Amino acid sequence: MEVGPKMETIRITAENREQALREALSRLRLPEEALDLEWGKEEEDLLPGARAHVSLSVCVRPEYVTGIFQDVADVMLDRMGFSHETTIKECHGMWLVQIDCEESEILIGYQGETLDALQHLVARMTDVSGREIPLVMLDVGQYRENRIERLKKVADDLCEAVLENDVEEYFDPMNSVDRKIVHTLLKDKTGIRTFSRGEDEDRKVYIAPE
Repeated sequence: MEVGPKMETIRITAENREQALREALSRLRLPEEALDLEWGKEEEDLLPGARAHVSLSVCVRPEYVTGIFQDVADVMLDRMGFSHETTIKECHGMWLVQIDCEESEILIGYQGETLDALQHLVARMTDVSGREIPLVMLDVGQYRENRIERLKKVADDLCEAVLENDVEEYFDPMNSVDRKIVHTLLKDKTGIRTFSRGEDEDRKVYIAPE
């Protein structure tokens, strides 16, 4: 597997390690083996008589999440009768479970609608979500990877306009998968923020100056 980007980190302070770990597992709803843990030193508060405390930095291991997605996708496609192979690839801060299959056009569908439906199904079956969780998506015939590259080009152009003109810009209406891609592409971009506005098929991603 390729080395990917740094994952979102949460920081926890507690009276002891057991309490800190229990809070991390509760917040992320994942087993300990899914997490990278970095313990800080025990410290004394500045106030007299205060209890010692520990600090814990936690991030989710991308290989844990991608492994679950890959396993579920393999089982689902086997049951659907598709002969295939799956591999993992990192792409601009996202992870792709790439499916190599002779019937790729069937799995992609019209404008990616079948692939989006499979993505939704696998995501529901894995039940792993949250802002700290790496974004993992199914890809067939590099359809998703190519889509990410096109969205990134548009996003870069819109960001440039926002920063130069100090105005909001927005994408054409997009489905939920594409909106997640855009938010992920731009989440660490300096000087801008992203948000979604609109209902159903008219929902758009906006880029605004901070």
